Amino acid sequence: MATVAALAFGTSYAAAFAQDDPTSTPPTTSETTMTTPPPSSAPPPSSEPTPPPPAKAEQKNSISGVLYADKNSNGKQDPGEALEDGTITVTGRSTYTTNSGAEGRFAFADLAPGDYVPAYFLPDGWVVHNTAQVGSTDVISVVAGVTTEVAVRAERPYSEQLSATVSLDRDSYEYPASAKITVTLTNTTDRRIDGIQASCNRHNAENTLGSSNYWYLFGSPGQSIEAGQQRKVTITERIPAPALTAGAVTLDCDFAPNALWNPDGPQVHAEAVVNGGFSYTLVLGEDRNADQRIDADEALSGEKVALLDQQTGRQVAERKSGADGRVEFTGLTPGDYQAVLLSAWTFTDDSQQLVRVTGQAEVSPRFLKLAAPAALTATMTLDKPRYESHETVKVDITVKNDGGRAAERVRLFDRGFWDLYAPSPQWGDAVEDGPGVRIAAGESRTFSALVKIREFKNGRLEVSAWIEYVGMPNDGPTSFYAGAEVVQTNGDMSGVVYIDKNHNKQQDPGELAADTLVEISGGAPYAYFKTTTDANGRFSLTNIPSGDYTVDYTLAGGWIVHAENDRQAPFVSPGVPLQLTARGERPYTEALKVTTVLDNTTYVIGADAKIAITLSNKAAYPVDGVQAACISEGNTWRVSDRWGDLHSAGVTLGPGETKTLLVDEKVPESARATGRVTVKCDFAPGIEWNQDFVTGYDWALIPGGHGSVTGPLAHDRNHNSLGDPGESMPNATVRLMTDREFGGIVAETVSDADGMVRFEQVPPGTYWAQVDGPWKFEGINGGRLDVTAGQETFYFFVVVDGPPPTTPGGDDGGTGDGGWGAEGALAKTGASVLGLGAVAVLLVAFGIGARVAGRRRTS
Repeated sequence: MATVAALAFGTSYAAAFAQDDPTSTPPTTSETTMTTPPPSSAPPPSSEPTPPPPAKAEQKNSISGVLYADKNSNGKQDPGEALEDGTITVTGRSTYTTNSGAEGRFAFADLAPGDYVPAYFLPDGWVVHNTAQVGSTDVISVVAGVTTEVAVRAERPYSEQLSATVSLDRDSYEYPASAKITVTLTNTTDRRIDGIQASCNRHNAENTLGSSNYWYLFGSPGQSIEAGQQRKVTITERIPAPALTAGAVTLDCDFAPNALWNPDGPQVHAEAVVNGGFSYTLVLGEDRNADQRIDADEALSGEKVALLDQQTGRQVAERKSGADGRVEFTGLTPGDYQAVLLSAWTFTDDSQQLVRVTGQAEVSPRFLKLAAPAALTATMTLDKPRYESHETVKVDITVKNDGGRAAERVRLFDRGFWDLYAPSPQWGDAVEDGPGVRIAAGESRTFSALVKIREFKNGRLEVSAWIEYVGMPNDGPTSFYAGAEVVQTNGDMSGVVYIDKNHNKQQDPGELAADTLVEISGGAPYAYFKTTTDANGRFSLTNIPSGDYTVDYTLAGGWIVHAENDRQAPFVSPGVPLQLTARGERPYTEALKVTTVLDNTTYVIGADAKIAITLSNKAAYPVDGVQAACISEGNTWRVSDRWGDLHSAGVTLGPGETKTLLVDEKVPESARATGRVTVKCDFAPGIEWNQDFVTGYDWALIPGGHGSVTGPLAHDRNHNSLGDPGESMPNATVRLMTDREFGGIVAETVSDADGMVRFEQVPPGTYWAQVDGPWKFEGINGGRLDVTAGQETFYFFVVVDGPPPTTPGGDDGGTGDGGWGAEGALAKTGASVLGLGAVAVLLVAFGIGARVAGRRRTS
């Protein structure tokens, strides 16, 4: 018989299952190792021997356990603590359920070996708390030929061990703004509780506070509170933009050790009004006297209205009409929206759904009539009841609206198409992240897709999906399923590999590539195979699963088999063997050179930017079909039709030929956030598939625009890269520098009484933080942060002991200003940027100067 001791759910805390080692000594408190999202403290293991298992426990591949309520919180089972009539389930490939007997005993016999996730439903409110690390849950491992013994400790819900309150510093906020949140936790037990964390916004609302960055004090390792003590935590968090359109900001959190898995802690709620932006008011009523106005007795109150963005279909706000029928939407940006009623009423005609926001406050009456809500049903069919694994599957999803009004923003979620290659693009606007479609009352729509089989189990193809729409019932989305039998088919693949030494794109004597590694992956079900070419450059793979494959070749001497622009995955089917010919070439990096240059070093938003791209072929053979891909992070523009042949057909370069192409682009509004435009593009034939490309790079500044930085400052005494209780650093001077060693000071502030740091009005860019005193940031990127215009950057200022600081700005010739000039640009202005206007100009000058000296190094 094997015994599980604490089931190893964590590294430094005991699991919910007590140890059964009679020689062990239980700790007096629970210790927790925390990460984010939050795991938790858990009870200490028991030092008492587990009672002998029942008779069934001698069967192999089984679980035998005891369930007890730790009434005296001593971390072990004592007389009278056995829990009878508890329901225990374990889930592996299947789910099994049993109940605990009079002595708290339970057992599962004849289980398949593997890991099982347990769940407990206990009488009288007792709870077994989960103690697993992030991204996992408690498991019981069943080993072949062995019985696994467990002891399961239950305790009172955390809501009976802790009390919590929360408050916001204001009843209303004018966006943009920050809310000061005060959380008060009290330990109502007679023992210390460790690792208390917060789980906020379990319902994923957009207009809510509770960001994990700002709530770092309730992340890893969480809060520890002694018996009977109280702890107050203050958090300052930016009001999220969706709160503006919603008209309110909310906060919903629960607190517990390992709060991610244990939702039984005390819950708190707070909310406040958020104002700002443009507004639009609807007045809802039933025009019973047909006088084209809404009289006082015709107003409809309590009617919910959702507002959708007409371009994206995304819901931006939801409101309820007041006693006077008025529904006020605030925080809107100019544009067209669609109003959707979420009640038994609908608009008398569809034209009344349009809400056009122009920047002027508007009040508009809307006339309603009673109508049954939308009611969607969906069915999914496959075109055959039985497939061979190489065949194409036709999926039809038919959605019908049997209700009395149109269903708005109907979207199809195909996340249950695991056995098929994802068909999402074939759903059109109904794709899950699309704008959705409108299905009128009585209308039926069919969505179809042609897809290949990717996987199947036990000879079956199983497919499921669901639909969602605005105002659907609270019982959840409409789900539907389909299935079919699948018969495995196999086929053969063979081929030849050669190296095209004379670049004539055909196989000649002496060009066969022997000993080339050929690796393939794909098929249905998915499989991987490898082989090596023989002396004649040939390879063969027989009786492999049919389906699409990816083929990779590894040749000696740096030769590469390139993918062509019209690349199609090799498909293996039964019957005729698949024949491949692979031509090895020299890497494109040996032939191509590229230079990318913007026509200016600074731009304003909306300006014309000209990009000069010069391609050179250094080789003695032509290179055909050179294309561009600008997908690197931070790129301002993507390749489009404006890029000419670089976008589609590709550019052909003869031996030694050079061509320069000019591309015209507009500087987009989005460039304001980073304060620069960037061109970092890759060039090669078949750029979508080939990795041996050359890169061109250039950038230019966008003057103006500012962001902010906030975050806690902590002295990391125990070197765990966290800000533990007692490590915050109040009243410390913090600077933002343009360079870690030799930069100028851009901003300076002082941390507040809670150790929070805040910089306002910082130009966008990359900066290095410096803290006055014998402190340093660890690591090659320690203290490095990026500021984005119009956004707030959260940064955890964690420092360790370091040498005494040098003069800010490095060797400045004794001026103490980092070479940026005295006064003016570096004048201190408290918690904001130093001499913002002058610094912004200097940043521009600095950027230009640096680029004059070394720009155009682009390949």
